[in-house]
Amino acid sequence: MRHLPTLLLLAGVAVTSGGATDCGQVIDDRGFDLWCGDRLCRWSLEKGQIAPAPTWHAGDHGVELVGADVAISQLTEVASTDGRCVGFDLVADVAADAEVHLLVDVYGDGTIERDERIPTSAWRPVAFRLRMPEFYQGVRFRLTKTGGHAVLANIGAAIADDAECVGPTLEAGLRPDGVTCGEDAECASGDCVPGPLGSGCGECTTDADCAGGDVCGIVSYAEASRGLWAACVAPASTATGLACVRDAQCATGTCAGGYCSACRDDSTCGGGACAPIHYVVDHADRDPTDIAGALHCTGGPLVASGGACLADGDCASGACVGDALAMCTTSFFPRACTTDMECPGYAFGGEPACVNVGTRGGTCQ
Repeated sequence: MRHLPTLLLLAGVAVTSGGATDCGQVIDDRGFDLWCGDRLCRWSLEKGQIAPAPTWHAGDHGVELVGADVAISQLTEVASTDGRCVGFDLVADVAADAEVHLLVDVYGDGTIERDERIPTSAWRPVAFRLRMPEFYQGVRFRLTKTGGHAVLANIGAAIADDAECVGPTLEAGLRPDGVTCGEDAECASGDCVPGPLGSGCGECTTDADCAGGDVCGIVSYAEASRGLWAACVAPASTATGLACVRDAQCATGTCAGGYCSACRDDSTCGGGACAPIHYVVDHADRDPTDIAGALHCTGGPLVASGGACLADGDCASGACVGDALAMCTTSFFPRACTTDMECPGYAFGGEPACVNVGTRGGTCQ
């Protein structure tokens, strides 16, 4: 195993590996009850169309896979620390002219380790038992349909007793970037990168591992089942407010506190203070959480047009222009997100985890 530069070690390239179930339940919203407009809140629509559908019982909801080629999926954080026997069950109404499959993708890396056809039926319960690999971290369950009518309901996956899994063990390939590792040989990239809470597979350990003038930095976005990993990035390509491990990857030229920041210390703030931007997260059943983010200048001269900013209040013009910046409140490290489901530990109807905190890569107008 090769070692990272000190800066990368201190910044924290650790990954999540504890798994995530709700009393053994792996899949969230198994009853397709949570709709965000015309899409399922907890499931990803990969192709085709879906619609709410009645089932055999007025109190049970289903989802119709509309069209000749449809796929939905859910990436779960279940891991080998939760258990190695996963039971999958559902109730389906599948016409004779339709073909429905359950695809199991260990790590969610696009490689299918198990393909089970759901039989033609009229609301017939279907169950599978999957013997998982000795080590795994995250599983994407994908349901696909080609052909005619198919409605699915009560889809569940749960940790089962080992004795129930009598079939062959699923064989997963090398671990993708962001997955926990112990040695280089376990990683598809060939690099197991040390971090303060453990090591994770990554693309690089030094700049020498990168081509085309790229530097060894860190990604800002990752799926919930993986940690942020060491990656080759173009110099000055990481926007203000996003995760970093070194100055060279930041558009501002400053990586401070794990974020690409507008300042490093008070000396660059013209009499003001270099301080983290704070955002308060309200919770339903406990006190609000105050979280510190990227650094910016406060209490001094306002930033002139063209300068880096995180919020409107930073700018003399009162306008900080850029994309919305949202961060996970459930992560130990600076972790950008676009939806709650991208945040580690968020599942089963938990409190919102992806919170808008300012402007990503902001520039004063």
